Amino acid sequence: MAPKSREHVNSDIESSDDEGIENLDYKPPRDFTLHKAKKYTTSVFDVDEAAKHELWLIRVPEGVSNEDLATMSISLPASTKPKSSKDIETLGTLKKKEISTHSSASTTIKYHLQSVAPDSGVASEMLALQPLIPDSSKGGRLVQAPLGVHHHLALVASASIPSGQTLGEEILNRPIPKRDQPEGLKARFQFTGTETQIPGAKAPASGKKFAKAWPEVLEKRKRTQEIDAELNLKRRLAKEATERGEEYEEGEEGEEAVEVSQAEEQEQEAEDAEVQPSPAKKRKGEDMEVDAVVEKKSKKEKKEKKEKKEKKEKKNKD
Repeated sequence: MAPKSREHVNSDIESSDDEGIENLDYKPPRDFTLHKAKKYTTSVFDVDEAAKHELWLIRVPEGVSNEDLATMSISLPASTKPKSSKDIETLGTLKKKEISTHSSASTTIKYHLQSVAPDSGVASEMLALQPLIPDSSKGGRLVQAPLGVHHHLALVASASIPSGQTLGEEILNRPIPKRDQPEGLKARFQFTGTETQIPGAKAPASGKKFAKAWPEVLEKRKRTQEIDAELNLKRRLAKEATERGEEYEEGEEGEEAVEVSQAEEQEQEAEDAEVQPSPAKKRKGEDMEVDAVVEKKSKKEKKEKKEKKEKKEKKNKD
């Protein structure tokens, strides 16, 4: 609701809407007095001079000096201000060498001077700026430019994407600093399955025995796999012959291969049981006693082997 005028208020007590609001006018600090210059030099940006010329507002990136700008030649922009990004035009270019922050090599950066449009996305905030220029008639006080800014320009760096070869060479030539290690630090940890022996580290007795017998175990496993592959081939041939109605004779070599394969498997299981530390073994004095379960298994394997041998001899006699 708008405040009522005092002319329409009938009251013996005079009131005001500004009661309780402190004065917001500028007040200089204590002991400060207004200084008036005795001599005032007229500036090229004075109000009277600005009325005779056009005022251009140019934004320059940090690192570009006045000496760099003096070497750049620009063309006059259009009399009308650009209304959209389609109307933006390049008025001049500038090349400047700068040292890269990642390496000591110098790179050339190319700048281009362009006009600013409301939707250009680059320096569009310049369009809302109001420049202040001195007024000699008021003792050099700053006032707003009477004719405003005619052209808004911005010096923008061109995006340069390095080639893959140049970037790759820079990465290869970049020195890799060595990571500082505490004095006296030695490696002791190894991942499971690591075969490299750490210098100075002592392996336990069970580990030494296992490491010594492990190559032989691998070799026997390899032979077993070869025999199994041969048996699978012969079984497949026998199956195909049966499907055709023919009789496939395996021969003595096949029987021997089966027996050798079974014998290899039994030997491998027995050696694995000896090589790998078993929780079934108990220490009694200095001797190691084998658990009854292991002995029973060993006797069973020997018995089966003996029965197969007798069966083979009987077959050969027949």
